[in-house]
Amino acid sequence: MELSVETIVYQAALFVALYFILKNLVFDRFLANLDARHDHTRGALEAAARLREEAARLQDDYAGQLAQIRRRAAAAREEIRKQGEEQERELAESARREAASVLAETRTKIAADAEATRAALAAEVTQLSEQILANLLGRRS
Repeated sequence: MELSVETIVYQAALFVALYFILKNLVFDRFLANLDARHDHTRGALEAAARLREEAARLQDDYAGQLAQIRRRAAAAREEIRKQGEEQERELAESARREAASVLAETRTKIAADAEATRAALAAEVTQLSEQILANLLGRRS
């Protein structure tokens, strides 16, 4: 194989012709597809980053709302507990007052009944004393 100027020129012309033909038919399309794919990938990565940031922000918002709801629930639970204790205290106080009132009424009634019984017995005591005295005197006489 001999290298001649003719062969070198012929091969160079063939190389240049094939370069321009392949550049227009293959390389430009391949590079355009490669750039489009790179742009699409970069856009997808940027969209994914934005979505991760949005997800993190939404998660923080959710955590804040959940904490706020838990604080409100704890405050409501505490308020309900205090109301329950207050109602219990009021019911106990009401029951004590009612029991004291019933006890005072019962003591008054018992005292009145005892006094009435004493008065009735005092009248009977006099009458029975007279009968006993009459029986004793009547028997002795």
